[in-house]
Amino acid sequence: MEDKHSRRRVKNFFLKKSIQIRMITGIFFTVLVMGLITTGLLAFIYNTKAQQGSFYYMSNDVMQDLELTSVLGIILPPIIAVEIIAVLIAFGIGLFSSRAVAVPLYKIEKWAIRLKNGKLNTTLAFREEKRMKDLTIQCNAVTDFFRSLVSDIREHTDAISHKPNDVPVVVLRTQRIRELLDKVEL
Repeated sequence: MEDKHSRRRVKNFFLKKSIQIRMITGIFFTVLVMGLITTGLLAFIYNTKAQQGSFYYMSNDVMQDLELTSVLGIILPPIIAVEIIAVLIAFGIGLFSSRAVAVPLYKIEKWAIRLKNGKLNTTLAFREEKRMKDLTIQCNAVTDFFRSLVSDIREHTDAISHKPNDVPVVVLRTQRIRELLDKVEL
C-alpha cells in the first residue's frame, strides 16, 4: 500500500506549459532587467564621477591613489557575477513556483473534464492538503451534490419504470423529480 504523502517521480515537469513558461520568463526577465539597470546605473555614476574627478580615496599616499585608476574594473566583475547568480536563482525559483501553480490547475482541469464526461464518482485531491483544503472541500461538495441529485432522480425514474401504469406513483415520483431539478438553476 502506498503512503498518501509519498511522492511519485515527476514524469513531466511542464504540465501547463503556457502558464509555466509565462511565469518563468516573467520572473527571469524581471531579475535580468533589474540587474541590467543596476549595472547601467553603476557604470553611469562611475563615468560621471570619473569625468568630474570627484572620487575620494581612503589613503594619504598619492602614488597608491594613482594606481587605483579603475574602480569600475574592481567593482563591476563581482557585481556582474552576483547578478548572473541572481538570474540563475530567479530561473530556478520560476521553474519550481510555476510548477506549484500548474499542478493544482492541471488537477482541477482533469477533475472538471471527468465531471463533464459524466463521471460523478470522481474526487479532487492534492498532496499538499493544507494549502488547498478549502478548494478541495468545495469541489468535492459539488461532486457529492450532483451525485446525490442524479442518484435520487435515478431512484424515482426506476420506480416509475417498474410501475408505469400506477398513476399515483408516477405523479408522486414525477413531482419529486421536479423538486430535485428545482434545486438546480439553469
